[in-house]
Amino acid sequence: MRILCCFGQGEPDFSSARGIVHGLKMLGHDVLTCGPPYWGRGTDCDISVPDKPFPETYGYEEILSRISGKIDLVLQLEPHFFFTGPKPPEIVSAYYFTDPHRGGEMWHKMAIQGKFDHVFVGQKYFLPLFLDLPTQVHYLPVGFDERRFPQGDLYWQKEPECDIVFVGQTGLAGMKYPYQDDVGRYAITTPNVNGPEKFAFGFHPGYDYAERGELLFRLCRDIFSCRIYDAVWDTPNYFRALRKGAIGFHCSLLHDLSIRCLEIMAAGRLLITDKVEDLGEIFPADFSLSTYRLYHKPFFQNFDLSYKELRRTIAYWLLHDKEREEVASLARKQVWEKHTWRHRAQTLLNAIFNN
Repeated sequence: MRILCCFGQGEPDFSSARGIVHGLKMLGHDVLTCGPPYWGRGTDCDISVPDKPFPETYGYEEILSRISGKIDLVLQLEPHFFFTGPKPPEIVSAYYFTDPHRGGEMWHKMAIQGKFDHVFVGQKYFLPLFLDLPTQVHYLPVGFDERRFPQGDLYWQKEPECDIVFVGQTGLAGMKYPYQDDVGRYAITTPNVNGPEKFAFGFHPGYDYAERGELLFRLCRDIFSCRIYDAVWDTPNYFRALRKGAIGFHCSLLHDLSIRCLEIMAAGRLLITDKVEDLGEIFPADFSLSTYRLYHKPFFQNFDLSYKELRRTIAYWLLHDKEREEVASLARKQVWEKHTWRHRAQTLLNAIFNN
């Protein structure tokens, strides 16, 4: 098929939007990309459109008039690129929200405005928000990009250099990364500050780093050796950073299934995460229990109990190397066989064209 994928300004090389594009191409489809210039870097899209103030809104005809030949599917990918009707009746269109926890109500309005035939929601927790749309709504969890995990890399053979690794936004104010290794800059501790001023992000509806920041703050001051990497997520060294730790730590922002969860497993390290509904959805019950260990996501006023549970879980797995490696190996096999962006792209197309 010939598919037009549209996304907004600032899509990094390994974002969800670019992941689903890669998945569609891996299936053999002819994929055109469309979007405004990447922040300060020009555009690498097949069809460049002028940058507009947020939200970047484009009419169907404004885009389709730039393309010669038939398009089988128009797929809008978040963030920031929004279609407005009327939609040509011969066009099949879909919208894929991978991160509805980041402004779900706004995406809901844009889904109505775009008059899509299908809407795909990447987080199960937010699915009810979209069920009132006058269109077909589907649950499609995120995948991971296998290009980030080169099979011949020597890091597949390396032993962990620390207990716990984290790559991502900590939410902590004043983070400094004074250490350097062959992967990048990292910290082994977090700012020694107290109270709400500890957090650079958080305490605003729908997108709260406070819980993640508090747990990292405590982990780094415990008996565990930790590395928190800075600015490696969108680089070739990301895979190597995940391999540095025996355990990959994750704490969701608002019940979201982060790609980080799949990437930690894809890298062959043990994932420890708070309870995310989507993980239970995409892994069989017997497999889930042997693949990752859950701790209850804390309320901010009740961190002590939650941290004790997290600490106990981490300590157990650090004392049981053989069992930990077996579980991580099983998880790695599962995600590579069933949860790449190629698998997600096939599911998306089946839902649209094989009903």
